[in-house]
Amino acid sequence: MLYGPNVLLAFIGAAGVLVIVLSILAIPHYRMDREEDEGSLIVRLQRKLDQADLQITAAEYLKTSLFLALVLGVVAFILTDAIAAALLGMLLGFFGYWTYLEDRREKRRREYQEALLEVINILQEGFASMRSLEMALATVAEHAPEIARRDFVEIVTQMSLKEHLEEVLMQIAQRRRDLIFDRLVEALIANRRTGGQQLGPVLSALRESVQALASGRRRVETAQQRIRWEARIVCLAPFTFIAILRQTAPDLQAPFYASIFGQVAILLVGCMSALAYYIMNRMGSQAVQPLESAGVRA
Repeated sequence: MLYGPNVLLAFIGAAGVLVIVLSILAIPHYRMDREEDEGSLIVRLQRKLDQADLQITAAEYLKTSLFLALVLGVVAFILTDAIAAALLGMLLGFFGYWTYLEDRREKRRREYQEALLEVINILQEGFASMRSLEMALATVAEHAPEIARRDFVEIVTQMSLKEHLEEVLMQIAQRRRDLIFDRLVEALIANRRTGGQQLGPVLSALRESVQALASGRRRVETAQQRIRWEARIVCLAPFTFIAILRQTAPDLQAPFYASIFGQVAILLVGCMSALAYYIMNRMGSQAVQPLESAGVRA
């Protein structure tokens, strides 16, 4: 009779410890610019797709998510012969694609910031030898890494059409929403407005910051790689076990998982595993996640 209260107290204690750990590890994020929240759900989703370099529209993304949900639901039902598993498979299919989008977006943003290191090097060398910001930008547009080159090709193209450099830079900064790119834009705008020749020292300081940031991220990613794979295996283990039982011992598996208690157990275990993996993945990415910029001020 005492097992029920003891289990409840143990659960409450474990939940309290979890809350304390999450509170300690949580990194606060401050929104300095409310304009970044403007736009409908479709507009915000399209911005994430663009940042992830997925060449699809928001509508196409939603259709693909629904299709994956249906396919995984059918596969889960075939493997387990459980309606709850089919429902869980549909949920994982839909939200799993969202997780893939988030991971790809953050990976591309990290690659873009590391590419900016090469951009800063080229820009600094070009400006030092040519003493012309326009010619230095043209050199970047020709030799920059592919992920960043198109932005500077757009800058040079717009400048050739007599567009103001400041307006073009700020348009791209608004689209990229990258903290390092914002600092680079601010340095270029300040140089243009003042007509000064002190761009080199500013770029040197910015380059050192990007180098330190990239080095720290690589160390963290290397340390996390094995942990991520272990987490994936642990979270998928319950479903793999159910599928194996379905094929090797159906008489043992079928009576329980066909009951309402078995269906509830599948849902609970599935939701707990998915939530645990999501929390682990999000917490692990905090150390390497590029922050959304607060915008460039004119």
